[in-house]
Amino acid sequence: MSDEFSELDPHQKTILSDDFGMGMSLHVLTEALDLVGFCDGKYFIDRLAPRLPSGVHITATAAKNGPRKSPDFVALDARGRWHVIECKGTQSGPNYCRAQIDRGFAQKRAIEFQGTLKGQSLVTGFDIASAASDTASCLVIVDPKPEDPPLEIGPNDRPLIRDCVARGTIARAMMLAGAPNLSRLMAAPFGDDPRLRADDATTSFRRKRAAQLRENGIDDRKRLTTAGKYLGREMNIELPFEVETAKGSFRQATLRSEILDDVVREFEEETFSDSTEHRDRLARTQQDLAVSRIKTETNDHGGLLTVGKLYRSLIEFR
Repeated sequence: MSDEFSELDPHQKTILSDDFGMGMSLHVLTEALDLVGFCDGKYFIDRLAPRLPSGVHITATAAKNGPRKSPDFVALDARGRWHVIECKGTQSGPNYCRAQIDRGFAQKRAIEFQGTLKGQSLVTGFDIASAASDTASCLVIVDPKPEDPPLEIGPNDRPLIRDCVARGTIARAMMLAGAPNLSRLMAAPFGDDPRLRADDATTSFRRKRAAQLRENGIDDRKRLTTAGKYLGREMNIELPFEVETAKGSFRQATLRSEILDDVVREFEEETFSDSTEHRDRLARTQQDLAVSRIKTETNDHGGLLTVGKLYRSLIEFR
């Protein structure tokens, strides 16, 4: 890490360490395990657990840290196997990194896949060295000995987990593209809580809340701008200082975050219609698009990140 960022406020450094820990870990594991889909661990448990057979016991809670925290990610590979991943990151040295990994063992044990669904269950730790460090940055990947898990998922649950990951992926793309209300409806179609099902008794408050989200979703759609087959938002940023690279000097950056227009349109049709045909078509679209490889491209003045055809994010320096 460069000297400029080594002197950040400790709180900012913690956030930066977490982001680097997740980003570097998933970058390496995506290539190593041929991953094609990701889902936030807490959302996965919240949405899936109420839809599994009764008797499932969940130890993970809404805690932000500690042994009761959900794992960071559930990921799908190209062979149809599912992996549980807990990521750690630190700038405090290798000993602290190892302690973080030890604390992550309990979190990755919150979920276990069975039979042909079973992939790896991993804890990663990224030790970020500063420019003045005697050692280099290091990524550690550990596969702890499994224990009896609280949430077991078997091959018969395959449709449920694919729907869960698809909704989670598309909801995140909608949020990044600038449609927060559509994102919430995608993630939790029967209310703010993703655990709710269509047959759950609901309160008048929840019904009104869902209706309000649908109204706000229309406003989301109006705010998005069109770029070919995509909808999204654009932001221009004045950099705090001039950035010099081998390709030139830059003082500004333009960022654009976009989601495929067809996904938004079909979701709107499903949300405001009782047609079973719309719901079935949306389900197929969700699962086809959400299971996509993450790819990056760079050029002399910027870069592009894509999630299949579903989502793309562009940055251009000037």
